[in-house]
Amino acid sequence: MDLTATPGYVAGFPLEMGVRELGGLRAADGRVVRHGLLYRGAVLTNLTPKQRVLIDGMGLRLVFDLRSEAEAQGNADYVPEGAEYVRIAGMYDASGEEVDFSPAGIVRLNEQLDDPSQLMPTLYAGMAHNNPALHALVERFVAGKAPLYMHCTAGKDRTGVCAAMLLSLLGVPDKTIVGEFLLTNEYRASIINNPPAKLPSWVPASDLSVWREANGVSAANLKTLFATADGSCFSREEYFAMEFGLDASALETLRNRYLT
Repeated sequence: MDLTATPGYVAGFPLEMGVRELGGLRAADGRVVRHGLLYRGAVLTNLTPKQRVLIDGMGLRLVFDLRSEAEAQGNADYVPEGAEYVRIAGMYDASGEEVDFSPAGIVRLNEQLDDPSQLMPTLYAGMAHNNPALHALVERFVAGKAPLYMHCTAGKDRTGVCAAMLLSLLGVPDKTIVGEFLLTNEYRASIINNPPAKLPSWVPASDLSVWREANGVSAANLKTLFATADGSCFSREEYFAMEFGLDASALETLRNRYLT
C-alpha cells in the first residue's frame, strides 16, 4: 500500500511511528473531520531536529501520553512550546495496575489469564468504562484543546482506542473508524513481517503469529471495545451520555467544532 496516498499521512517520520492525522474522515451526516486538529502516533522521544520542527509546525495545544509510568520513566516526550503535556495510563490490568507493555509486563499480563489469547480483547474491553485516560482526553477534546497529539509507546492499541473513540464522538461510522485503525498494520508492516533473529522470551519460535499479533492491531479487538461500550445501552449516543455526560446538544456542539 502506498501510505503517502492514504488519508492523514504526515511526511517526515519513520512509517513505524504511525504518525497521521484524522482529518478528512467522513461522518455519518456527510461532513468531514477538520484537518490539522487531531494527530496520533508513537511516542515523541529521540526525534531528529527536523522532526521536532514538524511537531512544532502542528501548533499543538496538547500532547496526551497514554503510557504507563514505567514506560515513560527516562523516555520523556518532546513537548512543543505552548502545549500542555498530560500522561495518564490508557490501560489497566485485572488488579488495577497500569499496563506496562515491556517484555516483563507482557509476561505478567499473560500470567493473569487462563487463556493468553484473550489478553488484548480483555484489555480493549476494559478501556470502554471508567477509564481515567479516556475521560481526561474527552474532557479536553470537548473543551476544544486542539490541535492535539495522542500516543502511547507504539501508537497502536491504546492510541488506536482513543482515536476511535474521538472519531465515534464526531459521528464517524464504525466501518470508517475500523479502516483508519487498521492502517496501523500498514505503517508497521516492516516490523510485523520481519521479526528479529533473537525473539523476545514471550514469543515462541514455533508460532510467529504471536509476534505479528503483538506488533499489529486486530479489528476484532476494536469491535470488542465498541461492543462493550454499546452492551448496556440502546445506542452509541446513550453510551456517550452515560459514560461522558454528553447529551445530544453537547455532541452537536462538539461536531460543529471539529467537522466541516
